[in-house]
Amino acid sequence: MRLLFITCLCLIGSFTFSQKIGHLNTVAFIDTLTEAKIMADKIADYEKALTSQGEQMAMKFQKNVEMFQKDVQSGALTPIQQQSKQTELETEQAALGNYQKSAQESLLKRRDELLKPLLDRINKALIEIGKEDGYQFIFDSSIGLLYFPESDNVSAKLSQKLAKG
Repeated sequence: MRLLFITCLCLIGSFTFSQKIGHLNTVAFIDTLTEAKIMADKIADYEKALTSQGEQMAMKFQKNVEMFQKDVQSGALTPIQQQSKQTELETEQAALGNYQKSAQESLLKRRDELLKPLLDRINKALIEIGKEDGYQFIFDSSIGLLYFPESDNVSAKLSQKLAKG
């Protein structure tokens, strides 16, 4: 019985030590791809367009606030007109806040739309590399693994796989 237990431990030990493990820093890898740089430029252009529109809205709002303050100080508005104008300004301010939130969501959605095909290709290639080269695990070291056992960096294999199509 004791011999059987020791044999099982040896088999389990040899199995765990024979596992082939790979790692990849996906953030660093993606940064090396020309395709990713083109996407980053597209995202930056989209962000500039959204920011420009938001800045125009903010400048218009600021101008309207200044005109309101000037009219109040000069006494050109009745209390009812002041209240009405203040309500308009509050509505405009809320619209500006809504635009900023919407623009941020739109930017994130656009980024995800552009990156999804690339990330899908990378994932597919990593699965193929894992199967072809017998990896039990391929870890992403960009997510903060503090320690991982000696393993193969699969970045070069991934580059070759993606270049083939």
